[in-house]
Amino acid sequence: YRAQNQALRAVRADAEAQVAMLDYPGAIDRFKSAQNLARSQPQADHFELSILDARTREIMRLQADIERDATEQRGSR
Repeated sequence: YRAQNQALRAVRADAEAQVAMLDYPGAIDRFKSAQNLARSQPQADHFELSILDARTREIMRLQADIERDATEQRGSR
């Protein structure tokens, strides 16, 4: 996407690659960067922004579940 001058889609693709590698904190960082980039563009694609918002929430929920599970495991020892 970078070669096609589609910066927003490139950042989103980077975020999805981080998800595929189970690097949820890295993915969240990239999704938030993509959200900020989208909101700074005057002709922002509302569909793309909706996708970014949904994916950010989903990955944040996954990360919170992992952290909760880790806390529970530490407490049960």
